[in-house]
Amino acid sequence: MGADMDERSRHRQFEERFVNQLRARALALVGDQLPADEVRIVPTPEGIDGVRAALRRLEVYDRDALDALPGTRSRQLRFRRRRFAGLFYRDALRVRVRVLAPIEKLLRDEAGGPLGREDVLDALAAYELLPRREKPDVVILASADGFNSEARAMVDRDAGPRLVLMGGRPDGGWDIAAPASLQETPWGRLLELESQDERLQRLLRHLEANAATVDTRGIALDDLAGRLGLSVAETETLVRQACRTQPRLMTVQHAGRVHICRAPFAEEGNTMSIWSRIRRLLGMKPTTAERVRELTAQRVQIEQQRHEIDQKVDTLETQERALIQEGAQATSDAERKQLAGKLMRLRRELRRHRAQAQLFTQQIDIIGTHIHHLTLAEQGQRLELPSAEDLTREAAQAEQVMTEVAANADLAAHIEVSAETPMMAEEEAAIFEEFKQVAARQADRTPASEPRAATAGGASESVSASQTAVPESAPAENDAPPPAASKSKDRSAPPEVG
Repeated sequence: MGADMDERSRHRQFEERFVNQLRARALALVGDQLPADEVRIVPTPEGIDGVRAALRRLEVYDRDALDALPGTRSRQLRFRRRRFAGLFYRDALRVRVRVLAPIEKLLRDEAGGPLGREDVLDALAAYELLPRREKPDVVILASADGFNSEARAMVDRDAGPRLVLMGGRPDGGWDIAAPASLQETPWGRLLELESQDERLQRLLRHLEANAATVDTRGIALDDLAGRLGLSVAETETLVRQACRTQPRLMTVQHAGRVHICRAPFAEEGNTMSIWSRIRRLLGMKPTTAERVRELTAQRVQIEQQRHEIDQKVDTLETQERALIQEGAQATSDAERKQLAGKLMRLRRELRRHRAQAQLFTQQIDIIGTHIHHLTLAEQGQRLELPSAEDLTREAAQAEQVMTEVAANADLAAHIEVSAETPMMAEEEAAIFEEFKQVAARQADRTPASEPRAATAGGASESVSASQTAVPESAPAENDAPPPAASKSKDRSAPPEVG
C-alpha cells in the first residue's frame, strides 16, 4: 500500500507541477511575446470524466479512489486579442491541457510506464464531440512517465487539432514532442516550461553525477545532449554558460567532438589570458595554472584515445572467445585450420592494441603525476603560512602571557579581602550554639515520649494496656502536668469508703 501511495503521489505532484508551470508560463508571455492580449484559464471536465469512466470500466465505485488518483485536473487556455479598441475580443488560440495517468496500473499497485497510441487516441476522442466554437486548436497531453515512440509519432498527423506530448524526465526536465508548425511560431515559447537557469542547474547535476568521467576523459557534447534531452546547440550554449559560472570547467576538442572536463585550477580570467598571450609572445614561461590546464587538455585527449582503444580491445576479445568456442566445436581439420588462421591474425591485432593502450596508460600516469605535483606546489604557494621563526616567536609570547595570568590569579586568591567583621563572627557563633542546644533537647525528648505497644493476647490485657499506656503526646517526667488534666483526674476518681 505504501508503494501504491508513493506512486500516486508522484503522479499527482507531476500533475500539479505541470499545470502550475504552464499557467505561469502563459501569464508571463501573454501581451509581451505571444500574439494575444489576455488569456483566460478555466477548468474543464474531460479530465475527471475520463478518470471516472476508467473507474466504472474497472468496476471501482470508491469515491476516495477518485479523489486520490491523478489525471482529474484539465484546463482550457483561451488566448484572445482585442478588437475595435477593446470593445470586442477574438480568440487567437484555444488550447486544451490534460495530464494522462495509468489508472489501471495504479489501482493494481503497479508502477506506470510510457503511455501508448491508444491512450492518446482515447484522450483526443473527448474533443471530437465538442461544438465547433469550443473545439481546441492545440491539445497538450502530459504524462509523468512519458510516451512511447508510436504515441510520439502522432504529433505529425494532419487531421484534428495540433497535438503536443510532454513527458517528465527523471532529472526534472521535459521531453517535448510537438509539430514543427507550432514550434516555429511564437506559440512554441509556451512549451518552454523550463527556464535557462533550471536547465543550467540540471546540467551541473549531471556533471556532478559523472564527476569521475568529467575529471578524467570528459563527456562528449552530443552524449551530454542525449542525457539532458536537449539539442546539441542548446547543450553547447549551456556548457559555455557553465564554464563561465564554474571556472574549473573547460572544453577540449578531440576527433571533431567537443568534450567538457574539469581542471584542478580555475581559469584566471580574460585579463590574465591577454597577459598570457603577451608572455608567450615575449618568450616567457607560462604560469603554473596555464601549464596545469594545458596538461589537463592533453590528458583528456589521451584518455579519449585510450577509451577508443579499450573499446576495440573489448571487441577483439569477444571475437577471440567466439573463435575459441568455434574451434573447440569444429569437426574437421580444415575448419580448425581456418579458425586457427583467423585467431592468429586477431591475436596479433589484439597485442598491438594492448600495447597501444599500455602506452596511453603510461603517458596518462606521467601527466597525472606532473599535474599532481604542480597542483601541490601551486596550492602551497597560494596559501601563505607562518614561518618557523613566526611560530616560535608567537609561542614564546603566548607562554609568557599564560605565565603572567597564572601568577596574577594565585595572587588574587591569597589577597582576597573579606567583608566579615569580628562582631558578625561572634553573633554567628552564638546562633550556631543556639542551634546545637535546640537539637540536643529534641534528641533527649524523643526516646522518652515514644509509647511501647502491648503484646499480650487477652481482651482485658489489651484494655488495661490501653488505659495504662502513656499517650504519644504525654509530657516527660521532668515536666509539670497541665492543671486542666489534674482537675479532670480528681473529678473522675471514686469516693473513698469510710
